Amino acid sequence: MKSKPKRTRTTRTAAGTRALSRAAAGKRAFARSAGTRAAAGVRRSSPAAHPSRRKRSVKGTARSRRRAAKRTTGRRIARMASPPNVQTAALRIPALNLAAASAYAAEPIASGRQPGEPLKILYLVHAFYPESYTGTEKFVLQLARTMQQRGHRVKVIACSESLAEPSASGDIASVEYEHEGIPVLAYRGAAEAEGELMPLFRDPGFAAFADDVLLREQPDILHVAHAMNGTGFIRSALKLGIPYVMTLTDYWLACPKSTLLRTDRQLCAGPEGGSACALHCLLPGAAERLQALAPLLQGARRIVAPSTFLASYMKGAMPSIDVDILPHGMRLEAFVPNARTYRAGDRITLVYGGSLGEHKGVHVLLAAMAMIRSRQLRLHIYGSGDPVYADALKRAAAGDSRISFRGTYAEDDLPRIYHEADVAVVPSVWYENAPLTLREALASRVPVIASGAGGMAEKIVDGLNGFTFRIGDARHLAARLKLLLRNPAILNTLKANIAGMQQPALDAEMDAYASLYASHARVSC
Repeated sequence: MKSKPKRTRTTRTAAGTRALSRAAAGKRAFARSAGTRAAAGVRRSSPAAHPSRRKRSVKGTARSRRRAAKRTTGRRIARMASPPNVQTAALRIPALNLAAASAYAAEPIASGRQPGEPLKILYLVHAFYPESYTGTEKFVLQLARTMQQRGHRVKVIACSESLAEPSASGDIASVEYEHEGIPVLAYRGAAEAEGELMPLFRDPGFAAFADDVLLREQPDILHVAHAMNGTGFIRSALKLGIPYVMTLTDYWLACPKSTLLRTDRQLCAGPEGGSACALHCLLPGAAERLQALAPLLQGARRIVAPSTFLASYMKGAMPSIDVDILPHGMRLEAFVPNARTYRAGDRITLVYGGSLGEHKGVHVLLAAMAMIRSRQLRLHIYGSGDPVYADALKRAAAGDSRISFRGTYAEDDLPRIYHEADVAVVPSVWYENAPLTLREALASRVPVIASGAGGMAEKIVDGLNGFTFRIGDARHLAARLKLLLRNPAILNTLKANIAGMQQPALDAEMDAYASLYASHARVSC
């Protein structure tokens, strides 16, 4: 809420005094003129004397009241539109060292292996179903499910905060279960808390646990989908000679916060050897962290990333590694194309789907909504996340009946969600990599408005399949939305363009990973 301006004492200058005297003289002259007209019997017309004028006057007064009410409501919603202490102005994109990256190319099958030979594949990820189900977890589930269907033996290894934290350092709690037929080993160590990466490197108890798991499972290959909370397994794989490949889904290996967002909520150019982490985020030990992670990256047989931006950034930040581009694919047959057409005056429904965390920028979208008074605009918000941030969003939107929070959703809900939507909005305030909701929207033939940074800017071309806006800039986003409200038929063109574009297929992505595994899997003697 904006604070009321403080009253200040006005100091009059000589010129100001003369101006006030002239204004007072003008008022006295007007009063004398009015008195003269009254003495001469000249009356000003009143609404009562002219019913038609009175009617128009009443109508004008009512119209003025409605306009004033709208202005007041708009100001009130605008004040409520963003949770406190978050930013809705454009973020400055710093100069970045982006190195050239190439598309992944299949390699020959490892010597001694036959095409299609079954493998034992372990997937390492920072969290997993049913506890956590964001983009990276969905990627791992899809990979494990597909490889299992192709005859490989698979298991997911993930950290779980739902397990009771061991009381003593070096103790590891673990449990095994299945999720949708996929075997899962969940674990939790005493030093797994966020920000405590370095103790994991030195924890002999965790190292022994990781060694024991890998020796028991005897995988042909380890696929690291996210290294957070699991670096001990990578170190054990290196020690035991187990080959591993990596898929990067964010910046965690270069940035302790994984989002390249500084504490002041500005975009970061990179760790700069750890000095930027210490300066902008007050994170001690960042340089030591980078030194400890470097051998783990260098030991990977292959590193891939779903977007050109992420691959180029990581190569620029860590010149000693090579990163190839392997885009995510979609199971296109699971999506039903949205066939709605538009004309002037049509209502437009926006949809946001994903995590409710500050880096996802939903507050920017709410601020943009508050700048548009049209009742022809609606917003459906799906997802869950940080309870404090989610509650702040709901309080911010409480005065706007056009906005509805619709909770979590499952894969089976996607056809309905995108059938009801006209435009998907991806307002992230970080260098988003390859957001799942963006790909789901395009697969459903729904145009996208996205922040113009990171992997988002690679996928959305202004006027072709949607629009981009300056990252973090609520006013620019509002301008994009107003453009569509003035001319909804623009959506017809965007949807026709999307229909003619080839969307990456899931089978192509899965074939590439199968080739990757076959090329680098361990060969038994």
